[in-house]
Amino acid sequence: MNKNVKRLGVFALAGVLGLGVASTTISAAEPSKDTDVFYTTSSTNIDADGKVVMVVPAAVSLTKENKTQEFAVTIQPADETETLPDNFAATVNVESKNKGMLKDKGMTKSFAYKLLKGEAVGGSEITLTGQDVEFHNFTALKGTSSVEQKATIKVEDEVVKKLENEKPGSRFTDTLTFKVTSLSGDGLTQVK
Repeated sequence: MNKNVKRLGVFALAGVLGLGVASTTISAAEPSKDTDVFYTTSSTNIDADGKVVMVVPAAVSLTKENKTQEFAVTIQPADETETLPDNFAATVNVESKNKGMLKDKGMTKSFAYKLLKGEAVGGSEITLTGQDVEFHNFTALKGTSSVEQKATIKVEDEVVKKLENEKPGSRFTDTLTFKVTSLSGDGLTQVK
């Protein structure tokens, strides 16, 4: 995999509460049980020397109760005690493996979802055509420790109704690839 490419899996789980959920039996003697909740970020170097990284969530999970999920794409120094280089600028594009569709394992069924640049309310839709399209132009002033752009994945109510008619536990997925297409800043060399 190219050093400047990171995949963000987008999962819609029809009727299931997220990824990595293992069921546990609850006995009458013990009427409660714990469920661990976790969130893992994923990052990749975006410059040839590994000074700057791009951080994206490893996965975004949607359900009928959680039809909208906000997340951030963040660019920051690899060393958290440093700041971004002076005159920092980067363009990040995004590409959808399934052209903005959540598909089943056999790739026979597909359901549309939306990627918004910004928050769920007021964000602007990014048309996922299957080829990479511009996501955001990041810039930073001298002394900035990180820059981020919020994004939102959402499934419309009418699509959720169709998803919920599928077999319980069915999984429909797409993969978004965020890629740095241009990079500049004092002391940075773009990955070729």
